[in-house]
Amino acid sequence: MKTKRIKRPVCYLVGLLAFGLMLYSCLQDETDLDSQETTGKVIKGKNRELSIDVARSWYEARQTPVVTTRSVVTHFELMTKLHWKKGYENRKGKFEVVEVPLLTRGGAVLMDRETMEKYKEKERGKIRNISRMVIIKNLETGEIINFVMHIVGTYDYLMKAKHFEDNSYLYRAPDLSGSVYFYEPEGALVNGWQYEDGKIVATISQGTEEGSSMQDTIDTRGIVLKPVCHTESVYVEHNECNGFTYQDPEYGLSFGAECRKVGTWETVEVCIEVPTYEEDGNTGGQWDPNENTGGGGGGGYQPQSIAPKAKKLFTNHNMSDEEWKKLEDMLDKLTDDCMGGNLYKKLYNSTALNGNFISFRFVEEKEAIYDPSTRTLKLNKNMDSNELFHEMLHAYQYQNEKNYTSFVNARMNLDIEAHYAQYLYLKGSLEYDVCEWRQAVEVKKSRRHLAVMTLNDYLDDKGYLHEGMDQELVNSFVEFNIVEAFKRTIEYKDYKYDSNRDIQSNFANLREITKNC
Repeated sequence: MKTKRIKRPVCYLVGLLAFGLMLYSCLQDETDLDSQETTGKVIKGKNRELSIDVARSWYEARQTPVVTTRSVVTHFELMTKLHWKKGYENRKGKFEVVEVPLLTRGGAVLMDRETMEKYKEKERGKIRNISRMVIIKNLETGEIINFVMHIVGTYDYLMKAKHFEDNSYLYRAPDLSGSVYFYEPEGALVNGWQYEDGKIVATISQGTEEGSSMQDTIDTRGIVLKPVCHTESVYVEHNECNGFTYQDPEYGLSFGAECRKVGTWETVEVCIEVPTYEEDGNTGGQWDPNENTGGGGGGGYQPQSIAPKAKKLFTNHNMSDEEWKKLEDMLDKLTDDCMGGNLYKKLYNSTALNGNFISFRFVEEKEAIYDPSTRTLKLNKNMDSNELFHEMLHAYQYQNEKNYTSFVNARMNLDIEAHYAQYLYLKGSLEYDVCEWRQAVEVKKSRRHLAVMTLNDYLDDKGYLHEGMDQELVNSFVEFNIVEAFKRTIEYKDYKYDSNRDIQSNFANLREITKNC
């Protein structure tokens, strides 16, 4: 009896200890998950909100069962269907992701040109690609989006990769060499990224040989941003089968299929933008394209936003979609003009390199103004692209001045240049018929506007003196006639004119934005 009394408390103690260990293990697992989320690691397994069932319900309420990705260039179509049983969940930070493999019609395999040319029949088992529907939920906003992802490895990478299928939207293998393509669920290529040894080395967009040859060299002051572009082709191999009937001596009328492997080339444009510093024809230091890293373990899905041109240059977190579209329409008009397009490129490239966006605001007051001290551009809602062009030119002028003091001390010089450039922009355009400039000239007989127009008698449309024109004569005309006309307008009466700047320096910015026009 005594022995039994001793054994029973021991059993209780062992049971309590086992329960404690189980509880600790569960809490530790939860702590580890929380730790992984805060450190930005990819967590495989069960999502908390976007499960496979939730993703499937969301998808099937919006999309068709069969998905077609296509090229707008070659009109090639790849038919796929979602294989939900093989779908899996993972998450990272505020994003939960469900990836579902795509079953391709004809067992299509995507490969690059090198792989197509190099691989042998015995290596066919190693020739594979990843094709998945990606469904993402932003846990902070609740927004869910989806797109198609194809990952195509290089020949060398495919030959050595033992866990190629581990690559996903949130994870890219540290030795990945190949390309990642993102397609709209029922449409064309959106964007993509090219990798070498796990690092991004180029961007990918839909393109053709002709489109590549049309690429312009984009430059800023002292910096030349040269897009090094070429086209690459992705080979899509699949089985094409034709049915037929035949008479079998034993079984009678029978059906068969004759299959052959066929392929289609899909053309994309690959660009590496390499900004270099140039002075007197010498090229200096280069930017490292490997710094261009995005979400998803590297390059992420980048769908077209509202007002893509405007948002590359301007910022305003409080502006409505309608206002962004209005600004985009203005920029579309502006960039259709050679001079306007060059101005936009120069400002945009400076923004891309330095991250200095221009704060933009539509205002009710009848004014258009660029304030260099705050990098703010204000524009009346009823104004058009020529007024926007004028203020953007001020932003470009300030970018090329030594400092704020230099800009202010030559404000009159710079405004005369901006007015003349605005006149050239309007001259011959459809916008002239309804613009404020025409009203000022024909109705108000504005001395300022008329004086600017007379500059065309001395200067050509690129800011160069007409042949045989005396430079000192033009300098005097500007200082004693045009400046005087500006000072008669109240908003310009206190602007400073720097008489040490001659006609060549006064229109240097105009000459830059009219190159190749």
